[in-house]
Amino acid sequence: MTALQWLTQFPLPSREHVAFASKSELRRWFDAGNVWMNAERVEANEEMNFNLISVVIFPKGKRITLL
Repeated sequence: MTALQWLTQFPLPSREHVAFASKSELRRWFDAGNVWMNAERVEANEEMNFNLISVVIFPKGKRITLL
């Protein structure tokens, strides 16, 4: 399973509601370096062959989302 596939499983909260981000939106976050797993930047197509401890998402905007 890739990092992009793993992240598409979870709804992301916003101020108004909880919704799933589109794959293209998530891909833009990965390309911009806004997704970190285990304190390291990951690529969208990187295989998840490591133990996951933390995920931090810094989307462009006014919110910071922690999973």
